Amino acid sequence: MRSERLFVWAFLTETAAPVVAGRLDIRETPAGPVGEFVYGQSYLARSDAIPLDPVSLPLNNSANPFTSLSGFPGVIIDACPDRWGIKVIDRLEGKKSYPDGYLLMNDPGRAGNLAFSLSANTTPQELESREFPLAELLRAAVAVETNQAVDPELLRALHPGTGGARPKCNVIDGNAVWIAKFPSVQDDPAISIPRLEHATMQLASAHCGIDAAQTRLEVVEGRDVCLVRRFDRSVGDGKILRKGFISARTVFYSDPAYAAVVTGSYGRFSRWGQRFGCTVADRRQLFRRMVFNCAVRNSDDHELNHGLIHTKGSEFRLSQAFDIVPTLTPHEIHRHALLIGDSAAGTVANLVSNANAFGIDRDDALAIIADIQDTIANRWRETFYEAGFGEEELRRIEHIFRPLPMDAQSG
Repeated sequence: MRSERLFVWAFLTETAAPVVAGRLDIRETPAGPVGEFVYGQSYLARSDAIPLDPVSLPLNNSANPFTSLSGFPGVIIDACPDRWGIKVIDRLEGKKSYPDGYLLMNDPGRAGNLAFSLSANTTPQELESREFPLAELLRAAVAVETNQAVDPELLRALHPGTGGARPKCNVIDGNAVWIAKFPSVQDDPAISIPRLEHATMQLASAHCGIDAAQTRLEVVEGRDVCLVRRFDRSVGDGKILRKGFISARTVFYSDPAYAAVVTGSYGRFSRWGQRFGCTVADRRQLFRRMVFNCAVRNSDDHELNHGLIHTKGSEFRLSQAFDIVPTLTPHEIHRHALLIGDSAAGTVANLVSNANAFGIDRDDALAIIADIQDTIANRWRETFYEAGFGEEELRRIEHIFRPLPMDAQSG
């Protein structure tokens, strides 16, 4: 039967070079693939060692078994490219085995602080390229989407390790790393999705009390590009430093009961996030984020669009909000990617149905919902106008910001 071995490296706090953290062995069994991760003794002996995942992979000598996600720990899969990255890598080097072949590409644009090799003595070799202007990167992304020829150097510069399905890449600007999110050739030409994301993120952070990643808008050759500042990267003394990241999916798989349902929810994320270090304030912030996502009809709020960021020691906290983009197709009731309460319906009744999972009582939940809805009603036009939307565009999207239905029947 097939077996694989992968060495896992980690970029630790304030270091720009990775160290060997441990080894992952995958073996095929009659019941399916089983993975086993063990930390290296040299890593455990380090005073600055941090757990890759404090719940599923605590710092100890134990061999940790994994049967879900093809035997790979969730935090390792979090470092794997998603649909856009896989498409770029396939163009660059041909199809790889998933996920190990894509993990070994070691693109610096991937989430978190991990890298991979086939030997403990072989430092991961990262994809490198020279810097390109945004205009060239945008043209390269269009070429990838339309199956045109692209210079391999530009393909590497598109940072295929970055997650998600839409075209994007990483750029360094000043003391920060940004994800440049491009328009897609499949977008509705009537509405700029990059501008829509920027305006919605501005509405969230500037007016609705959402701790969201910083964004700014660039117009490149007449097309919008939304730049999102990465919260798992910083730049200091000419070096890029990385922080550990754990997706909500990884949090879900740390819960043994999840394997029976495989249904993610905001409430489950809130409850299990405490085991990783999330505070009362984090849980309240997650509730506000859930309400805001419902109020702006961001129904693509799946388990990879939420996560935890490493702060210190074995502690991970709720990361900033990202990828908040309204769904343009109107529905009476929007169904969300994660369960909101008792169901996935974006209604007021459903939002309050599981408020206790966030440490919030019903009255407090209703007050937060009212606050966010009132703020959106009063500020969305001004915010979107300042972001560059014209009157006709505002009319096209005003249905997004109508009040939430009280319950499924009222929808």
